[in-house]
Amino acid sequence: MTEGAGNSACPAGTAAAAIGAGRAAGWRARGVAAAVAAGFALGTAAGPVDLYLDGPQFCPRDVSATAPRIGEAQAVARTKTMLPRDFCGPTAFVSGCTFDVENEYDSWRVYVHQYRDVAGRKEKGGLQHTYLILDKVGNCLAHIPGTEFGANN
Repeated sequence: MTEGAGNSACPAGTAAAAIGAGRAAGWRARGVAAAVAAGFALGTAAGPVDLYLDGPQFCPRDVSATAPRIGEAQAVARTKTMLPRDFCGPTAFVSGCTFDVENEYDSWRVYVHQYRDVAGRKEKGGLQHTYLILDKVGNCLAHIPGTEFGANN
């Protein structure tokens, strides 16, 4: 019987290798799970995700590139058409909006911030804002809403 001991159906070296491979696979699976969990935790700790409003309602690109250039008043008027309904009120919390406009690098950048009238002052604390970038003829390049109040808390 000693003759056949080394030639059994499951040699000792093969069984040890199978057990080792199983342990290694388990450690790899645990490592992958830990990496996914760490990535998720870092992503949630990093804060709000950037969001862009797009589509014909919020960021239209329907003006011909050969159209005449727009001016500051036209950039504000065009921006107003891209804001969500009732963004500038009047509502119980919002009295209106301010529009800060700049023309840089052949584009219009319009920063829109809601305000509330408080004793004749435009109080902006705790209200929303949005940022639109228009090309020279008024097509939307980007519509970037601000962080919702309380999103960082």
